[in-house]
Amino acid sequence: MRYSTHLLVLCASISTVVAQTWCGKNYMSNQTVVPPGGQFTLPSKSNDPLLVFRCAPAFRPYLEEDAKNATFVVDTRIVYDWINGASPISLSSNISSSSHGASNVSVTIEVGGVRTTHDVPLNATGYEVPLDISRLTAQQTPYNVSCSALYSPSLLKPQHYSTNTTLLYLPDSNNSVTKTDLRTGSLWARPVNSTGGPFQPFVPQGFYISFNPYLVQNLSYIDQLKAEGFNTIHPVPPYNDTAVFEQVLNKTVELGLYIIFDMRSYYQNLTAVAELVNTYKSLPNLLTWETAHEPDGNSDPFDAAKQAYDLIYQLDGYHPVGIVLNCEDYNFTPYVEGADIVLEDTYPIGINATYSLVWHTPCTPDFGHCGCDDCKGGLIDIQARIQTYKDRLDILGYDRTKTVWTTPQAVGDGAYWTTIPTGAQWAAIGLISFNHGATGSMSYQFPTTSGNSTTIEGTASILTNVITEYVQPYLVRPEVTQTIYSYEAVDASVWYDGTSYLVVVANVNGTETIVPWASIGLGKVTNVTAQVQEHFSVGQPFNDTGFESTPSGVGIYTVTL
Repeated sequence: MRYSTHLLVLCASISTVVAQTWCGKNYMSNQTVVPPGGQFTLPSKSNDPLLVFRCAPAFRPYLEEDAKNATFVVDTRIVYDWINGASPISLSSNISSSSHGASNVSVTIEVGGVRTTHDVPLNATGYEVPLDISRLTAQQTPYNVSCSALYSPSLLKPQHYSTNTTLLYLPDSNNSVTKTDLRTGSLWARPVNSTGGPFQPFVPQGFYISFNPYLVQNLSYIDQLKAEGFNTIHPVPPYNDTAVFEQVLNKTVELGLYIIFDMRSYYQNLTAVAELVNTYKSLPNLLTWETAHEPDGNSDPFDAAKQAYDLIYQLDGYHPVGIVLNCEDYNFTPYVEGADIVLEDTYPIGINATYSLVWHTPCTPDFGHCGCDDCKGGLIDIQARIQTYKDRLDILGYDRTKTVWTTPQAVGDGAYWTTIPTGAQWAAIGLISFNHGATGSMSYQFPTTSGNSTTIEGTASILTNVITEYVQPYLVRPEVTQTIYSYEAVDASVWYDGTSYLVVVANVNGTETIVPWASIGLGKVTNVTAQVQEHFSVGQPFNDTGFESTPSGVGIYTVTL
């Protein structure tokens, strides 16, 4: 493949500016404490039930080949928080807010003159309504979709609800296409070099790796990532040697790796964005675009990511757009408007959470920069950050249309960090993230510690394949149910596919904990030899009564009852 040399011109115009605040906070010794503002507003409570009526196409985009089998996913949740779209509902006296399917809502979906009406259970999540869209014309511009709901309980007046969404329905393409499954947040793509082959859901697992100095000097890093089981690579710009960048692209295609194209250095220049999208959107292994990298930390203009996002969809539309947020709570809402995928890069291992090793100033909610914004300095920060981001997206009404990825820490031993995570800690970061809703994992950065199984790369060569074989099938299927448990020092998630359970467990605060099977909903485990299969475990022995989670405990198991 040959591509434009425009990158070289663009790279020459990049300037680096050191922000005088981070996450809106002053952090230098000559600065005063000024509250940063920009905090997320939590919804108020309601004493009475509320209906959250939402609908969205099951996939973004749909292609012409999908038209006759298109579906929309409908939610009719009963809640008691005034989240986006919540409206009062008067429930029939014979139905409780916790019941599912006890009463129906008549839902009508209409797009471009195509219309369907279906009964959907009240308090349903992820109910699929089929809609043949083959009468529509595939086009670059999304269709506006209107969704309405009628709830007519006996002895009560009919209650009407409505919401809107969009349908991206594109022409078929032999180039790379990445679909987002809005039922699960997972990505679907064809295998690299499989023109016209079937789309398959998968969990992106990969690493950021700096183009310069690493890739520009040694392309074998790409081979190494492939050998360790990763399926995605994220070269970090600037891509200032176009000949080598072309070699990078060709090698990733040869090895069957997906690539994330990073525009952090250019995304506020829409002319540059247009040039890059038009040049690289036909890459056979392009998975996603990434625009803003830590715009919240740098206090980038609120609308810059959204402007780049809109332009990318005007020119492409076949690949989702991601951004990376660094702050715990600084202007989350305006920044996420410019993304389909919201990555968090929380690096808590090896920090001093209260005093900056770089700036020699204290870190508080209103001041300071300690390398991990408002962190405590442990795996508990990963649990909190992923869950907080997921909850905020739901509050804003983006629970279907935006998903969260994690960026596991693989750096340290310098600057804000006194140590690099162990292999077990690195594994725990990723697995805790999956427990709380992350659908992709891109570690920062490669190369990292290597050698025996206690290192990150030593762990990765085992863990990546375990995730692909055992975890991925549960994360990508909409029929799978999930329950999250917090038991003393342990974070656990249990998925059930109707036949077996996937159990992912990690110790989050370094305290040895005995966890009975019943405490994570698996009280029927009585014979682990017959019922429990261990796929990956560090410091987590188990027996017929439960398991012992040591301070570094982490594990993946399947269970049959």
